[in-house]
Amino acid sequence: MSSIRIAVGNQKGGVAKTLLVDLDPQGQCASHLGMSQEACLFNLLANRPPPPLRDVVRTTGREGLYLLPGNKRTAAAQTLLNLEGFDKTFLATLFDQPRFNSGKLHFIVMDTAPSAGGLQEMAIYAADILILPAAVDFLALEGVAQILATLKALNRPTRPFLRVLPTFYDEVTTESQINLDALKERFGPIVSQPIHRAVALRECPPLGKTIFEHKPESRSAEEYASLVWEIIDATR
Repeated sequence: MSSIRIAVGNQKGGVAKTLLVDLDPQGQCASHLGMSQEACLFNLLANRPPPPLRDVVRTTGREGLYLLPGNKRTAAAQTLLNLEGFDKTFLATLFDQPRFNSGKLHFIVMDTAPSAGGLQEMAIYAADILILPAAVDFLALEGVAQILATLKALNRPTRPFLRVLPTFYDEVTTESQINLDALKERFGPIVSQPIHRAVALRECPPLGKTIFEHKPESRSAEEYASLVWEIIDATR
């Protein structure tokens, strides 16, 4: 089985094996899962040939979920790749190598830095599915438009499945609704249902837990579960 590659430009448990790849130099995927940041992503990208997956991937203690962690050295890997000559196909080629993925992974989720850069562009090129989180403030349209412009400039042979994900939605504020309406007017059917602003979501990072572990019965968990199933349905 080939992996479905998902890029998040800013999960619910199950039997599918999922690898979360932290391409953000802040290395916060590990922190959010209650794990230690490591230079695993740097080691994967900076060495030739790349090390086998077992040397850079960590178990998370969650069934079916594995992490390829990063830390501040990820920025150095990005610089090195750019010095070698930017190759937009690098990650896509790497993920297709049997030494990296022998077909046992069902999903590869790439979390990228919020700012444009070589790794983000490589992830966008490699993605089968591209999720664009957009906080519903006055800059939402601009941020989504910039990512879509990057996607167009990469001149991919096929277009990925696209979803704009409105976040930090506050139904009691007029500004939030105005900005959500603007996203829907501009991008139409690719805009998913919004994720509401919630205390439960802010509580998760310091606890090192996902929303499904911290507050599984909350509206936030339901909203993210709905997004997960929307993406799964798109891969069938």
